[in-house]
Amino acid sequence: MNKIPVFMTAAVLAMSAVTPFCTSAESAEDYVPVMYFSVEDNDKISILPNGTVYINTNDLTEENKIRVNVYIRDDSKSCWTVAPKVKSLDMCIKLNEEAIDPAEVGENSPYDSSEYGFYNTIDEEYNVLNMSFTAPMSDMLSGNIKRLPLTSDATDDYPLVYFNASVASDVSSGKYRIYFLTESEDYDDQRTTQVSLLDDEGNSVTITPEVNEQKIVVSDRMLGDVNNDGLIDTVDATAVLMEYARLSAEKEPSFETGQAVSADVNDDNLVDTVDAAAILGYYAYLSSDKEYIEFTEYLASYSAQ
Repeated sequence: MNKIPVFMTAAVLAMSAVTPFCTSAESAEDYVPVMYFSVEDNDKISILPNGTVYINTNDLTEENKIRVNVYIRDDSKSCWTVAPKVKSLDMCIKLNEEAIDPAEVGENSPYDSSEYGFYNTIDEEYNVLNMSFTAPMSDMLSGNIKRLPLTSDATDDYPLVYFNASVASDVSSGKYRIYFLTESEDYDDQRTTQVSLLDDEGNSVTITPEVNEQKIVVSDRMLGDVNNDGLIDTVDATAVLMEYARLSAEKEPSFETGQAVSADVNDDNLVDTVDAAAILGYYAYLSSDKEYIEFTEYLASYSAQ
């Protein structure tokens, strides 16, 4: 496990020594910012309308990376520290590269990079990325802490930070996730995702933000191609309906994991008539004279109806 850098330890001590600040929940008035993920599309993945990443293992090579963006939505615009801690339980989805502050590589960032310090470490043993944006050390030592200054109207106009998740070429079919650590899981004093807010009177409160998770589903076939014949057609829709009837009769599922992942085209953890209807609709679309689109594009328009 990586040790906490000396400068981070000093920052924590400085924060605790500042007298004008309090940690009572009352100063936040129950307000909670939101932290969430989004993924950059690439030729090895598909992104479902709900944001889930779909991976067909036949598209994988020796090196497979997914760029994951981290956003914060802070409508109060009062953060002075933002500290996401991100984890993947499965080592076939590895978080083994340092996170990147967009401002450091010339990209847009929600906060003015001249007014914060960015720190990040990798805990390879537990597959965790520790990141922190905080007021400058000089401000913390002097007790003159200010809110992180914005570069745009909203804090989630741009990614706060991003990182690459490496997917193993031999990853098994199944469901995986990357998520924000909101409580210690691996050892007692493990750092967790937190934000520190500063009110108009200079009072500070440190809280856990609302968070989502990034789901990644993996199959050995295309989304919707349940029988793995390279087509998405009525045969697949029929297979889904038969499996739905079987499950409705409280029988054991007949689909293998890869089939079940492929059949659940809307990623609601069910194999049912909704999935069959989407597959049939896409088949009808492909059978028409309309311009070809990928299944995920069709699903986006289908789910919007």
